[in-house]
Amino acid sequence: MNILTVGDSWTEGIGSSNLQTKSWPAQMAKKYNLNVTNYGKRGSSIKRAMRIAVEEVSRNPEIDTVIIGLSPAVRTEVLNKGKWHQIWPTEPSNNGDRVWADYMHPWGEIQSVILDCFYFIHAMKGLNINLHIFSLSLFVEEIYQKQLSWINDYTNDNNFNKLGMPLQELNIGVKDLDRKLKVLKAMHNKNLALHPDYLLDIPFRFFSKDFYAHHGHPNDQGYGFLADYIFDKLNLTHTGQ
Repeated sequence: MNILTVGDSWTEGIGSSNLQTKSWPAQMAKKYNLNVTNYGKRGSSIKRAMRIAVEEVSRNPEIDTVIIGLSPAVRTEVLNKGKWHQIWPTEPSNNGDRVWADYMHPWGEIQSVILDCFYFIHAMKGLNINLHIFSLSLFVEEIYQKQLSWINDYTNDNNFNKLGMPLQELNIGVKDLDRKLKVLKAMHNKNLALHPDYLLDIPFRFFSKDFYAHHGHPNDQGYGFLADYIFDKLNLTHTGQ
């Protein structure tokens, strides 16, 4: 098994005592004798992680498994004169990045996550790559539960007020909202059919306070838990259980 891991600081290993040996990819590789290449990078967007994965599996036919930890959806990336530029509107690297803050909202972000995951899941499937995808620093439970409920609870009746959608606050037009909700629900369900845990918020569900370093990232123990948890998921996949 040749594994590629992609994600942000939670995959790079920020908060551990040693990035090279104590990140969850490093601990998983050592403990279970696996060949793991880690492309986790602090500040990475979901789009960057997915792009890197596609690039690497395209150029390296030996990669057979990709593991991606979803990061904050508020981040994105754009091409600037041929070079990829990472944008984090809440912590902009320059004043030009601040404009993106006007476009970011949990309702738009969860749509982007569902759409990006749909494309990525099917791209990896088409390339015969074993994929495991889950939420690390996306914090689904904390940020996106309300927006997900709008999608999951819609009953195709054009009754958007019943869902509790703040139409005026978000300036959401209702003309195409019925179609949008139906499409999002269909794509989300297709994602779930192939990867039931793709929006599983692992830190929220399984982490204790002892798993965190002082600045909110996992410590060595937290990364060790992730290494075991993710290996168990991979092992189940490869044994057909």
